[in-house]
Amino acid sequence: MTARETPTTIGRYRIEGVLGEGAMSIIYAGFDPSINRHLAIKCLKDEVARDDAYRRRFLTEARAAGTLTHPNIVTIYDVGEADGRPYIAMERLRGDTLADRVAAEGFPSIPVVIDLVGQIAAALEFAHRHGVVHQDIKPDNIILVEGWTHAKVNDFGVARLPEGDEHHDGMVAGTPAYMSPEQLRGAATDGRSDLFSLGVLLFWLLTGDKPWRESEIDRLMAERHDNPQPALIPREPGTPEVLLEITRSLLQSDANQRYQHAHEVIDDLRHARRELERLRADPIATRILPMRVRWAAILGGILAVTLLTGLGSVYVKQDQALTGLALDFGASLGRTIAQETAEDLLLNDRVAVRALVEDMRRNDQIRYLAVANREGQVIASARGEEVGARLPAFPEAGQRHLDDGIASHHGTLASSETDESLLLFDVPIRYQAHPIGTLRLGVDSHPLEAANQTTLMAMITALLATLVVVLGAAWWLFRRLLAPLDVLRDALMRVARGETGHRIRLVRRDEFGRLFTAFNLMSESLSRREPAASTDPPTPPTDTDPTRVIEPSDTSGEAPTDAPR
Repeated sequence: MTARETPTTIGRYRIEGVLGEGAMSIIYAGFDPSINRHLAIKCLKDEVARDDAYRRRFLTEARAAGTLTHPNIVTIYDVGEADGRPYIAMERLRGDTLADRVAAEGFPSIPVVIDLVGQIAAALEFAHRHGVVHQDIKPDNIILVEGWTHAKVNDFGVARLPEGDEHHDGMVAGTPAYMSPEQLRGAATDGRSDLFSLGVLLFWLLTGDKPWRESEIDRLMAERHDNPQPALIPREPGTPEVLLEITRSLLQSDANQRYQHAHEVIDDLRHARRELERLRADPIATRILPMRVRWAAILGGILAVTLLTGLGSVYVKQDQALTGLALDFGASLGRTIAQETAEDLLLNDRVAVRALVEDMRRNDQIRYLAVANREGQVIASARGEEVGARLPAFPEAGQRHLDDGIASHHGTLASSETDESLLLFDVPIRYQAHPIGTLRLGVDSHPLEAANQTTLMAMITALLATLVVVLGAAWWLFRRLLAPLDVLRDALMRVARGETGHRIRLVRRDEFGRLFTAFNLMSESLSRREPAASTDPPTPPTDTDPTRVIEPSDTSGEAPTDAPR
């Protein structure tokens, strides 16, 4: 018997035809004459039956599903071997796989999704309680019978049994797109792995796509690593938020962060159904971003950007102006001191130069002062240790070049043990236009920094105060604008429920007033389309058998007379 032949019998079962064929097995329509039962016979193909690994996997399916009797699991009746090929006799279902049904009819509605996933979770809960992990939950292994109302889990071919997973021999078995991270790694798995697969299936039902597109294992693992929580955008905008949270929890990479048992999923699915019923009872109660929040946020964002741009520009301009004033002050002070020092430096009168330096140090604004000769040797300095040494080179970074050859730098002294911030000036000392030395002046920059800091804090305070006031006013105003919208919403809902006689009695002299008038005209038009009812009191219906008064018969024998009462 070859794989292409249809046998007449397999064991004691009569074969009536082929129900389906896969890469490894054929499913026949069988009949058990001993108990008059129609069933399905799953049999390995000849070339596959000769492979010990596939035979073990096939027997695993029989052992796994054969111990499970549940309304949402395909029932196994018998297992055996005929003509060298093992077979499984199971219940014959009249239905399609979930994948085929979706391909033919499209994705089901959210209530159906909740119901189907709940049935699959119930099957998994039962299997897990008996120590069986399916390891291949996917749409192709879910059989739908009785339309969309009843789901059955099928194909336990790669299931892990309570006594171990000896049939895998270290191999990863399953469908990669639906496998859990631990299953992809070949690590030990438990029922939480099936729950991850259920999460992938639920994601697919809600969005119409799988959470991760790759099918090759290495690329799939890399994609999951880079995007562990893919965007969950449901097909139906009214999908309950609880259902989305269930999906995200099922898809957690860490098994400890997922649901630990399928019955927990079932409990939360009940919450999702209740939320869906609430939303369906009030269709307008779907998740929205209120206009008062959206408008206030937009207005606040525009205002914040405008204020930040304007205040930032003002701050930069003020900083430039204050810095310019400080530079002019320092340069002027340096020129003055250089002129007073020039003659003494030319005469090499070190005592006079040092006296001048000591005198200038009494100025609170002068934090540092040094005089060097033409060779760069320090003649006098506010720091005694610098006398006789070479004047440190002026840093090039951040250096400004001013008039008369003066250079300026905002920083700290190279020879200072502190980090005191100074405005430093290198002023050439000239005598009759000939350079004879250098004056280095350090002016305290803290007043400049304090002024900038004060300005910045004042601007930030003004910005925050303006935002708070404007956003508060916008919130209050938008709430007042939304009040008539709520009136219109309630009126529309009443008309939707058939109350076409409802009218908006609120009088407004603005655009909302026009909107209310248009609504009232619409309601009036709908009322006129309904069958007209008479304004007169209704006439009682004619009684076909009215109450009558029958007078007793007299002695003359005349027929009795009837008088309606």
